[in-house]
Amino acid sequence: MSQASQAPTAWQAVPLDERIAWARRNMVLTARTAAALPPMHGVRLACTVHLDLKILLAIEAFVRAGAQVAVVPANPHTTQWDVVGWLHAEGVETAFTRFAEEERAAAACVEWAPTHALEMGAVVMTAAARAGYTGLSAGVEVTRTGVDRLFRVEVRHPVFDLDAVPLKTVLHNRFAVGTSTWATLTARTNVTLHAKSVLVVGYGEVGAGLARTARAYGAQVLVAEPDPSRRAVASYEGYRVGTVDELIADADVVVTATGRPGSVPARLLGQAKDGCLLLNSGHTDDEIEVDALGPGRPVIPHLTAHRYGDRELFLFAGGRIANLVAGDGDSLNVFDTTEALMIASLAWTITEGSTYPPGLHPLPTTAWRSATP
Repeated sequence: MSQASQAPTAWQAVPLDERIAWARRNMVLTARTAAALPPMHGVRLACTVHLDLKILLAIEAFVRAGAQVAVVPANPHTTQWDVVGWLHAEGVETAFTRFAEEERAAAACVEWAPTHALEMGAVVMTAAARAGYTGLSAGVEVTRTGVDRLFRVEVRHPVFDLDAVPLKTVLHNRFAVGTSTWATLTARTNVTLHAKSVLVVGYGEVGAGLARTARAYGAQVLVAEPDPSRRAVASYEGYRVGTVDELIADADVVVTATGRPGSVPARLLGQAKDGCLLLNSGHTDDEIEVDALGPGRPVIPHLTAHRYGDRELFLFAGGRIANLVAGDGDSLNVFDTTEALMIASLAWTITEGSTYPPGLHPLPTTAWRSATP
């Protein structure tokens, strides 16, 4: 969905300065951690992030600590353009937001010659590795998708895995995403999950949060997960467990949370119920093979209807990350901890991280303890 056709939420219709003031009021841990940043003069920081209001506070702090900052959209469809304008006025390099393809944006950012990276998706760090760029001293990766990408390249600098920090992977992934995803779906469609069968594809922390919240909102929950240990946990939680092939025909709503392309493949879409609603809560836009659905008929903003064989399927937010494309993302107060972790981890990485050898490393507790609520 294009920038022009995306209907704003009520929150995004509020003047930006008022939203920023309310964010500052509710993100006190972020402010406290930002105040402890070391001097960052000489740092050229590449930030791959979802460009919504919440991340603005961290980037502002980096700039005021003396860093030069360039932003790359983690997903161009989640970009809020008034936030981009505000950052540009603060002296942040925002030129890379013009690229629709993340690979081109990442390659252009590598040419900008960053010294450090803070990323959701590792697109700049993987582009740097493939280009043979050696100017990065250290980086932080926030997502499991990004960590998986880094395993597939030869990284020439130390990278620290923020996603594995319990405060991030449990508090944010388990609690924030599920709540904001289902709240967004209800706000945009005026349909709740009561008496619905919801198939959650993927049972990592995000999938577990989606399942738990869906059940709290009145759904009967089904879980598709290939990993046997995660399947066992889902079964112990009381969910019906199986494969996508086995469960999709019984689902009124299908949500993906895997970070893997083709998690709901085209061959299974024909088995979905007539009227099934499809949405994605994972990092990438191709977890559902939406191209197989063909052109859709707009029903309401962010919802399209698709004839697929003898049935009609409904696609939410174009199969992109639902809570940010069709809504306002995670709540200010919950994301406050995640953003504080990002700031504290980057601060430690700048002062200590470059002493580590190249490759992926866990973040030591000392790197993020100051961000504990």
